[in-house]
Amino acid sequence: MRTRSITMAVILTVLWLPPAHATSKGESRHAEALREHYDLQEGKRLYEQNCRFCHGDQGKGNAYDVTPPPANLTSPAVQQKSDAELTQTIHEGERGTAMGSWKWALSEKDKQNILQYIRWLAR
Repeated sequence: MRTRSITMAVILTVLWLPPAHATSKGESRHAEALREHYDLQEGKRLYEQNCRFCHGDQGKGNAYDVTPPPANLTSPAVQQKSDAELTQTIHEGERGTAMGSWKWALSEKDKQNILQYIRWLAR
């Protein structure tokens, strides 16, 4: 009888506790959202420091008078490019334009954060 009581107590305890994976998934989603927020904020800071002079506060490409004009980063033509294409442009620059290479000035993480901010500008 005592063994049965202990078994029932263990079963009830296990059923009462939330599953460990549910808690870790919830924490994981929260941590991921928090990381994305901070990456976006860092992307904004880097954009303002390195890109805003030519592309403007809103990314419309109207801040600096050069020919050809800087890209409107919010345009469908830019936003339809893949992440790899945009990262490559940030890394290598764009021939025939004022867009220079940032490969020596920005880390891979910096470029990803700027890319995330460029995507956010079009929202």
